[in-house]
Amino acid sequence: MSYLATSPIDGFVSVYKEAVNKYFKDIFTKLPHNTQRAYVSDFNEFAIFCEQEGLTGFNDSMQNNEDCIKRYVEVLCHSPLAYRTIKRRLSALSKFLGIAQLPNPIVNSVYLKDFVKLSLSQNEKYQLSSHQAVPLTVDILEKINNNVIPDTLLEMRDLAIINLMFDGLLRADEVVRVRTEHINKRNNALLVLTSKSDQTGKGSYRFISNSTVAMIDEYINEANYNKALQQERDSSDPRRINHGILFRRVSNRGHALLPYDEQLKGKHSPILEYSSIYRVWKRIADMAKVKENITPHSGRVGGAVSLAENGATLPEMQLAGGWHSPEMPGHYGQQAAVGKGGMAKLAQLKGR
Repeated sequence: MSYLATSPIDGFVSVYKEAVNKYFKDIFTKLPHNTQRAYVSDFNEFAIFCEQEGLTGFNDSMQNNEDCIKRYVEVLCHSPLAYRTIKRRLSALSKFLGIAQLPNPIVNSVYLKDFVKLSLSQNEKYQLSSHQAVPLTVDILEKINNNVIPDTLLEMRDLAIINLMFDGLLRADEVVRVRTEHINKRNNALLVLTSKSDQTGKGSYRFISNSTVAMIDEYINEANYNKALQQERDSSDPRRINHGILFRRVSNRGHALLPYDEQLKGKHSPILEYSSIYRVWKRIADMAKVKENITPHSGRVGGAVSLAENGATLPEMQLAGGWHSPEMPGHYGQQAAVGKGGMAKLAQLKGR
């Protein structure tokens, strides 16, 4: 219930308080934490959309609810959101309509179901063809590692982030939550606990190479050394990495970590934001003179493509990236196979 106390969806809840409160009291609070957070986030996004568009939101009218969701789908499909994210948001809205016992066009309107199906189908094609991240392949990664000789703690951190995201096929929201205790150097394993595809909260294990382990060690050693005093930082120093979040905020000069406090929230949270990881990729690309437009998703895509190029099977790719379905690994495998197809062989034969 605490989730809804400060939520923009309060307006909806107050109208159908009895049905909603019963559900949240008896069921919602017993769901996995990640599921609770995802539902509330999706509800809030819809509430914000309604407020911005001047809509009253859901009510007892099927037509009203149908029009409202149709407009929401149109906006979502013109946003950079992924196909799966849009489907998840609609699923959350359908769940809410059921909880509030309101007319649900997502389930009962043939018109809306067909409209959503066609809109999402077009969106998926557009996302895959036009907005796919440029893969960070092994060749580009080697270029980065050869050209970037880190001089500051910031550069050491950034280089370790890039390499870890490639090894583990990590998303930005996964790498920012990596903790020191999640790394098993003996088994070259990384435990990933937070993932949008992990609804159980059990996590998954990813591979981490020896070279990446060495980069992380270099970053930690540099962070734990006080250059001003020419000595190791005391174990109680809040700038020292003893445990907890691995990749932390760095001071403006890039030579020391900012004081770490696990309890801080919001903009002061020790967990980096997506914008920070985005800047990491841009800084490293500039330093390495990489012309390709690589982004935080390039490591995950590039890792999958590189695996496919080197003969990895779909199950091996699924395990490496923590995918539950072979759909996306299969897409990346198809991308990698283009250079080995018949036309590629003809071009090579004819010197084209």
